Amino acid sequence: MAKSRALLLIGLAAALFSAAACGSVQKNAGTATTPAPGGDQPRAGGTMTVAYKSDPKTFDPAVCYDATCWNNMRMLYDRLYDYKGATSELVPQAAADFPKVSEDGKTYTITLRPGMTFSNGSPVRAQDVAYSLARLLDPATKSPVRGFWTGVAGADKVKGGKAEGIEAVSDTELRIRLTQPNSSFKYILAMPHASVIPQDAGDDVATKPVGSGPFTFKEFSPGRQILLEKNTAYWDKPRPYVDKVIEKLGVNPDVQLLQLEKGQIDLMGDPIPPAQFLSVTANAALKPQTLTIAKPTTYYLTLNVKMKPFDDPKVREAISYAIDRSFLLKLVNGQGEVANEFLPPGVLGHTEDKLVHDQDIAKAKALLAEAGHPNGFTTTMYTWNTSPWTNLLPQIQQDLAKIGVKIEPRPLQQSAFFDLAGTPGKAPMTLRFWVADFPDGSNFFQALTSCAAAVPGGQNNSFYCSKEVDDLVVQALAVGTTEEAEKLYAEATAKLLADNPIVPLYYGTKTEVFGKNVGGYHPQPIWGFDMAAYWKTDGKPLS
Repeated sequence: MAKSRALLLIGLAAALFSAAACGSVQKNAGTATTPAPGGDQPRAGGTMTVAYKSDPKTFDPAVCYDATCWNNMRMLYDRLYDYKGATSELVPQAAADFPKVSEDGKTYTITLRPGMTFSNGSPVRAQDVAYSLARLLDPATKSPVRGFWTGVAGADKVKGGKAEGIEAVSDTELRIRLTQPNSSFKYILAMPHASVIPQDAGDDVATKPVGSGPFTFKEFSPGRQILLEKNTAYWDKPRPYVDKVIEKLGVNPDVQLLQLEKGQIDLMGDPIPPAQFLSVTANAALKPQTLTIAKPTTYYLTLNVKMKPFDDPKVREAISYAIDRSFLLKLVNGQGEVANEFLPPGVLGHTEDKLVHDQDIAKAKALLAEAGHPNGFTTTMYTWNTSPWTNLLPQIQQDLAKIGVKIEPRPLQQSAFFDLAGTPGKAPMTLRFWVADFPDGSNFFQALTSCAAAVPGGQNNSFYCSKEVDDLVVQALAVGTTEEAEKLYAEATAKLLADNPIVPLYYGTKTEVFGKNVGGYHPQPIWGFDMAAYWKTDGKPLS
């Protein structure tokens, strides 16, 4: 019986990986089947230059959650598993192979790839991996993804970088014990936050990152630039292909686009500005350098259930009736589709059932009156200070004004936004989005709405907690078929949206433009850039 159960779990995991990879190829069919831009032969040398509007909040992978540090994590660190090319297919990275899973589906044994070293010259050992993963569970770290790891045995007793359920059996072998089977755990091991740092490196990596990734850290000048250099000792030779990566900071997206067209930068770290979108997509000269992909993304509002007046379910329901989703989509040049539920297409658990409310101003006003706010109220909404947020925010203000709710907008830099939104009692409303860390519904629930994530520094900005919803997600992770999992996720979504702690708006697509001298460029549905795989077309032939 135990053996059959383990086989079911492994089969489910394999089915999820295959579905994810196939879905990504279908979405990116135009790029997956054509030669790499700049030819299909990598070249060596040169500098890749990318520009961002915002500085990174940190270089600590355990707490990073802004776009700038996100891409730096992939360049500076390795994880046990990573994603292949433009797909969501998992491949071993710091691990030598996929884990051996016990018959009951609760114990993962992983052998490390031999010969790996950190940028300081020390070898990568299983003790370093155990420490890195345990840090995610340590409350002192304040990791925003701690909720994904609470299924590890002894997760509530972690202290000082040690966890009962994460053990280095030897220098080359790691053992992780779970309290119950989890079909998405391989994905969790590939999350950016599971990047490996040296044992006891601690908070020093926030400013002095040491990893085993394809690039090494050389310089960070706040507001000016980040400089990374090729890791000549990297295990996956001949990658990376370029000698340096320069990240310009504090560059407005409109300026980024202009600099890219002039050849002054190679990649934009921020999306194409909405006002420039049509000119870019209609520009014949840029067509070979432009790609559109469907990313597993949901844009949504959060309503803080611990702050008045959003502690009242009727007020939250009124907000959900006030929004015109179709009009919001027009403001982002139609890049996406109107949300019908919480989980986006391409993520296990997405249903075609309509679980959100159409705009109904009369209904919304009636609910506010029942809640004791016949004339509405004033509140504050926080979001990022870049597009598309700056385009969406005024329209959401107008929609809510129709029911008497006056919004005071607070657009912030990304890092400041995450700090404030993750602090209890600070942000009554936020406008934000979530791109899947992996294509399973548990990723959205556990990160954004779970009780474990309703903590300081977490991503559950509504601070919503429902044991019933959490239990349905746990059941979905333990069942033997995707059909059973889908039913449980649909039930969890229905219960979540009946409480309205969040208001789904739309699912996003993304159009990217890259420099004409960038070879091997491909989008990544989970990550942003795959910098180790790109080359400069004017580089030297590989020796």
